[in-house]
This record gives sequence, C-alpha cells and structure tokens, in this order.
Amino acid sequence: MKKIALSLILGLSLYAGTVHQAKVQETLNSGGYTYMKVKDGNNIYWIAMTQRNTKVGDTIKYDEQGWMKNFHSKTLNRTFDNILFAGEVTTQTQAQKLQDIKPNIMSSKYQTKGTITIAELFKNRDAYVGKVVTVRAKVTKVSEQIMKLNWIHVEDGSRFSNMDDLVFTSSNAVPKVGDIVYAKGTVVKDKDFGYGYFYPLIIQKASFSK
Repeated sequence: MKKIALSLILGLSLYAGTVHQAKVQETLNSGGYTYMKVKDGNNIYWIAMTQRNTKVGDTIKYDEQGWMKNFHSKTLNRTFDNILFAGEVTTQTQAQKLQDIKPNIMSSKYQTKGTITIAELFKNRDAYVGKVVTVRAKVTKVSEQIMKLNWIHVEDGSRFSNMDDLVFTSSNAVPKVGDIVYAKGTVVKDKDFGYGYFYPLIIQKASFSK
C-alpha cells in the first residue's frame, strides 16, 4: 500500500507548479502540518502544508505538489477523501501585516558553550547541512512512532523569520514535553519523507541528554 501511495504522489508531482488562489474556510494544525479547507473558485477541497499561521478568511496562494485520495492522517485520526499536498503558500490578507511579523531573536537563555540557537540554524541552514549540531532547548511536543520514527519539537526562545520550532527525529528513547535537553543530531534541509511530510530544516539521527 505504501509503494502504491508513493507512486501516486510521484506521478501526480509531474503536474506540480500549477498556482492556485483560494480562501481559507477551515484550518487544523497537527503533526507539524496545517490542513486547510479552501474555496478555490467554485471548488472546495482540503490542502496540506508544513505548519504555518493561517486563519479562516485568509486568502492564500499555493502550488500543487500532488493529489492523494483516501489519505489518512494518524495525528488527526481522520481520513481525507481527496487532499492536495501544496507548497509555496503566501498569505495575502491581514495575517501578514507588519504587526504580525515578529522580530528576530538570535540569542537564547538556554544556550551554553558548544550549542547553537535555533534562530542561527534557520538563518544559516546552508552552512550547517550535513553537520552534527547541538541545541539546548525545551521540548514542546513529542510524536512517537510515525513512519518508524519519533518526532521531537523543541524551542529555545530564539526566532528567525518567524521560525522558532525545530524538529528532531530519533529511533531511540525520547524526552518528555517540558524537559530542557541537549538535542544533538545531523542537519538536513529540504527533507521530503513523502506523504506530505516535507521539512525545510530538520535534525536527524538525534540523541538527547540533560
């Protein structure tokens, strides 16, 4: 079933690039993704994107990455009859007013010698690709055994271009939400796991210590 689904996504991705503009009618955040019910002309359907701040009533632009039928989201425990995995969303309404754009914060109260801030990683991600880095941060979310991996979200109070949540993946034991940890792993950018799991920056083969 996985191979069939992946083939479907790859086949449909040949049509990627078609740009849509639609109005958000419903939005759900789960598992690092935002699911949005949109009205595109006379058509109403669901799209999925990496998690972002959108509100009901926003007008957004996005391009097609691939359609999928009967897609089941484990984190939502919901099956979508037909869903579009989309990219390059641009909010065009009040969600992008200047007051909604948070200032960058490059420092972190959690940082110690030998660690790097989340803001620094997002700002200079190209320079860190393939390198092993350590971040000291607070665990904000843990999702276990999704695609045989544990997904750990951490924040350290730093922020760059509104990006302040960093995801680590691990096949080993995971910390608890609320723990302050040293999170160590290998930097990967533009990682596509398939099935809508795309990350512009993610840390893999992670380990954690206090």
